[in-house]
Amino acid sequence: MVRYLFVMSLLLSACAQVGTITGGPTDEFAPRVMSESIADKQRNVKTSEQLLVFDEFIKLDQPQQRIQLMPADSRLQYELKGKTLRIIFLDTLQAQTTYTLMSNGGIKDLTEGNDSLMTWTFSTGPTLDSLVLNARAKQWIMSDKPSTIYLGLYQTDTSRTARYIGRFDPQGQLQLKGLKEGAYFLKAYIDENQDGACSQTESQDVLFEPIVLSQIQADTLSFYLSKPKKSEDTTVKIDGSKTVSALQSKPITASDSLALAKPLSSLVLQFDTLPIDLLAELYLGEVLQHKIELKKLSTTIDSLQAGVYTLRFISDQNHNLRWDAIDLDQKQRAEPIYYYPEKIKIRPNWEVSLPVNIPPGSLFKK
Repeated sequence: MVRYLFVMSLLLSACAQVGTITGGPTDEFAPRVMSESIADKQRNVKTSEQLLVFDEFIKLDQPQQRIQLMPADSRLQYELKGKTLRIIFLDTLQAQTTYTLMSNGGIKDLTEGNDSLMTWTFSTGPTLDSLVLNARAKQWIMSDKPSTIYLGLYQTDTSRTARYIGRFDPQGQLQLKGLKEGAYFLKAYIDENQDGACSQTESQDVLFEPIVLSQIQADTLSFYLSKPKKSEDTTVKIDGSKTVSALQSKPITASDSLALAKPLSSLVLQFDTLPIDLLAELYLGEVLQHKIELKKLSTTIDSLQAGVYTLRFISDQNHNLRWDAIDLDQKQRAEPIYYYPEKIKIRPNWEVSLPVNIPPGSLFKK
């Protein structure tokens, strides 16, 4: 009887132990292609589809935007079943032409959503076009909202449909491969209405002169996007070297009057070398406080309230004392901007000396 009670107590003790069932380590790897009907760099391709088999179950994420064929000679259709993806070319591919099929985040694993950049360059003829285009892009006016930037290569300056199109990565870098020799007009843009093209009102940057691909193989082209210029800004002259934008100024309130009663401070901008036609704009929060046309290596900005300021510089190339966005009618790119990389803290009754060095390799040049 004692033995029986001892055995039963062991069994009850074992049943009372609660364990945790884990799903194993987190999958951190993108799906891998195990087989493909069109291999990278394959020549004399005659098939009308790309059949891909992956090592795990997959899902598609915005395939119409994220999976592209360049040149865009055919519409694409997708059939997904488990680990197999069939990409069908609905239109006949042109003969003797090099194509690149690219998925930039359009194919993800089913559980964790891991993705990667996948590309296949192939030719319908016996040779492959081998030219490469490297580019980088950034918006001149900073935005907290991430946006996808595209680059289109057009055969004429009036073409709406790009011959080649690429998508910049989140760091603003892009490399297009398998391009054909020739001259192209280039346009970087944000497809805000998602119609697959660049409209007159969307953020963009345009090279208004054609680029010959064979002549820029060692270069990285830079694009700085802005909303196209709409109407004239107005400025109010304060003195011979300083202006404040009437559109950005605000009426003085009771709290402003109290702030002005406090001891004011000054900021001294000091340059080793001063670029020509340079404007400085000093902001307190989102409000423009001072706009200065810089003429000397050392410039003092007086009558500053205490607070945290941001500073930017403009290359005023048309000498109108303001920043100009891209002008599509006049075929002029946006004027360059350089943002001082740190916030500037001003305390009451202070004089802050600020060394300014605009790096030669910064975006502050075309």
